[in-house]
Amino acid sequence: MHSYFARVAELADALVSNTNGVTLVPVRARPRVLKKPCHSRLFLCIMAEKIHLEIPVAESQRINAHLFLPEKEIDVPVFIFCHGFKGFRDWGFFPRIADYFCCENVAVITFNHTFNGVDEAHPTDFTRLDLFAQNTVTRELSEIQSVINWVHNQAEAFGIDSDRIILGGHSRGGANAIVAASTSKFISKVVAWAPVAHYASMFASADLKKWEKEGVLIIPNARTGQQMPLNYAYWQNLIVNEEKYNVMEAAGSLQIPLLLIHGLDDKSVPLVHSERLHNECWHALLVKMENADHTFNTPHPAPEKLPAQAVELLTNTLEFILD
Repeated sequence: MHSYFARVAELADALVSNTNGVTLVPVRARPRVLKKPCHSRLFLCIMAEKIHLEIPVAESQRINAHLFLPEKEIDVPVFIFCHGFKGFRDWGFFPRIADYFCCENVAVITFNHTFNGVDEAHPTDFTRLDLFAQNTVTRELSEIQSVINWVHNQAEAFGIDSDRIILGGHSRGGANAIVAASTSKFISKVVAWAPVAHYASMFASADLKKWEKEGVLIIPNARTGQQMPLNYAYWQNLIVNEEKYNVMEAAGSLQIPLLLIHGLDDKSVPLVHSERLHNECWHALLVKMENADHTFNTPHPAPEKLPAQAVELLTNTLEFILD
């Protein structure tokens, strides 16, 4: 029996096929809501090798990344993961992605954006709010492309299959992954966990006039209690690049598989965001996860035993990667 993902591939092929002079119209894949998440495959992969990387980017900055390599050393796919707004490489269950994926011979790269407010001396604390304030979507997308290019250029040296580079992200990182993949020739699949469908929606409740007048928007961090500043230049960058950074148009332009996973109980980024992206990309797979919030019920720091929703998230993502 063909898998769910293989069936969607058949539908994609049907789009360009012709029978008796009639072009077949693909049928949208039915969004899947899993009822029984699998727990058995989530365990610590002690054979994974962790390598710290410093990938050069613009303005003499360097991206601090972790490359996790599985026991198999030849032609493995790689999953590049992009954190979201007020997120970072070592947040919550993100470090556990490698524990899970490497056991199935999938390499993993996680990294911090240079201006996300976290540095290597304090990898789980926002100690550089001065940098956080200066961040922009342009900067992040440029850095993602730098990571993609580095992986492609160094793939052979690390036993990575350069034809199987999967780009994924959470929340704003999911939107970044979609936009970045739409302009890269090196990405084979895209994964977006609880993505935003429009960057500007993150500031729907902000007083834009006050932000412009004062030059800075203060964003409370409920977890840490910090007041995180964001310069008005961030908003200006979005406005100037409004068409270029249209997440829904980017999704609609994708010629590669796209997996969207969204919690039905997500209050931070409601499900409608993934539904809109799904409507733009006819071949996208949408998994609506019951009883799951924006972080798939995982706090920071993550407990030793991950919540069922996080396990379900990783299970679905791995299936998509390996299919």
